[in-house]
Amino acid sequence: MKKLMIFACLIAGGMMSCSKQESKLPEGAVGYVIDKSANIDLAKKSMQALSDGDSVTYRATYSEDAVFYDNADTITLDQNVSLFTAFKAKGITMKLDSIPNITETIYNEKGYFDCNHFVYAYAWFTLTRGDKSVKVIIHSVDGIKDGKQVVEWLRYDTKKINEIMQ
Repeated sequence: MKKLMIFACLIAGGMMSCSKQESKLPEGAVGYVIDKSANIDLAKKSMQALSDGDSVTYRATYSEDAVFYDNADTITLDQNVSLFTAFKAKGITMKLDSIPNITETIYNEKGYFDCNHFVYAYAWFTLTRGDKSVKVIIHSVDGIKDGKQVVEWLRYDTKKINEIMQ
């Protein structure tokens, strides 16, 4: 019986030593970064809808009171969506070429706009009007809360967009 008890303890000890340990952040860490998530999929869906000219799907990825920091301007969702109308009026199409880098940072504590989930992306778009095309890289940071983008910071070269708009 003693041998059986020792054998059982050895097996249990071996199983516990092989079990997956819960990962802990290093001391001083404020969060962690992942490269696959529902929030990343949401940001990609938004970018694809922009590329497709699908304002209904695009709008659905944002909260109604979303705030955009578009280069130096602060705009609302309605103002941002008006881009679809402006491009269409000028005969401009937008194509999402690639998203070479997209990650989500999950912070330990909520911050700006009561978010602790932020998706960071670099995306290449080609804007075409007639026989003229320009490539624009857009850097976006999306604060996401409850499955919606609530704040977005955008940085891109306005010179190229102004060229195609004229």
